[in-house]
Amino acid sequence: MCAQVCDLKLGTGPVVQERKPVRVSYLGKLFSTGKVFDRSGAKPFSFKLGKGEVIKGWDIGISGMRIGGKRRITVPPTAGYGKQAAGKIPPNSTLTFEVEVLG
Repeated sequence: MCAQVCDLKLGTGPVVQERKPVRVSYLGKLFSTGKVFDRSGAKPFSFKLGKGEVIKGWDIGISGMRIGGKRRITVPPTAGYGKQAAGKIPPNSTLTFEVEVLG
């Protein structure tokens, strides 16, 4: 199963580009319970798209977004953390992220 995406707001800026820095705000929840496990808060999170700096589900789910866009990304364990626990995330968890591209 691949990451599933749902556009909540279409951006009007340029499309994010592979291998280039992307700056986002996000909220991460466990799909099964809706419990929040992480959020960017007041400080945006930056990474290079498609370089493996984030979970595979993010590289897949954020690809094609425009600056100013907001998307819900549902990430299965195979595109997330798999069989390993990660902080507040139990093993084999499906995750849901609301991500807004800021720049």
